[in-house]
Amino acid sequence: MTRALRLSMILATVLTANTAARAEGGSLSISARVKTVCTAEITAAPSAIFEKGLNRVGELIELCNSVEGYRLVVRHSEMSQGAYWLLDGIPIDVEKSSDVTVLVDSTQPAYRRRRLALYLPEAISEQFPFVLYAEPKGMIF
Repeated sequence: MTRALRLSMILATVLTANTAARAEGGSLSISARVKTVCTAEITAAPSAIFEKGLNRVGELIELCNSVEGYRLVVRHSEMSQGAYWLLDGIPIDVEKSSDVTVLVDSTQPAYRRRRLALYLPEAISEQFPFVLYAEPKGMIF
């Protein structure tokens, strides 16, 4: 049975039950719990070695349905002074002694597509691994 057919059958059942309940003076209540989903991914694979200057990382797709919002965090190797991330052209400084940068600190759910880049004052001669993840705020279902 296709998904569309199942949804149609469920909707028809709910509407029929709702009409019958109203005719008898009753009421019908439906509730559901939706699982919390928070994801972040980069569509283009980043290059293994980043050069001095602006490096295009790729398109960032973020999705989080947490009512209280989310944080988008990137964990990376330590970088030299003056390095920064660019999220849709907005610079986000990287602290020299830190290996974590918060790219987004949102107070509401969102689905967004943005451009992510990294500016380096000097080239990184070794492979530069980084991990991008989304953290939901508030209750998690």
